Amino acid sequence: MLCMTDKNVLEVYAQLKDRYDLILTTTSALDEGFTNDCPILVGNAHEQIIELYSDGDMFVMDVMDKAQTKGTHLHPNDVDSAVEHIVEFMEGKSDYELYPFKQA
Repeated sequence: MLCMTDKNVLEVYAQLKDRYDLILTTTSALDEGFTNDCPILVGNAHEQIIELYSDGDMFVMDVMDKAQTKGTHLHPNDVDSAVEHIVEFMEGKSDYELYPFKQA
């Protein structure tokens, strides 16, 4: 398995930024409770949100409803796979099963 880094998140953004309305920001700017500060790619489409960031040595892709009450996550293996997931999401071709978030 490849080691996915912050640099790879920037690479995904560079490939897609001219095709889709994506935001490149940081996890601290999102204020969603992340414990580390790193680049994060955010997209909104069809009443859902997608976020891509690296955690340790792997990609994490979160998909959630606009209200952020339910979601799912996956781990694309490489840049090409992450790009493919985001393209499908932005074009409405993905169908992720979202699960309610646990309430504290």
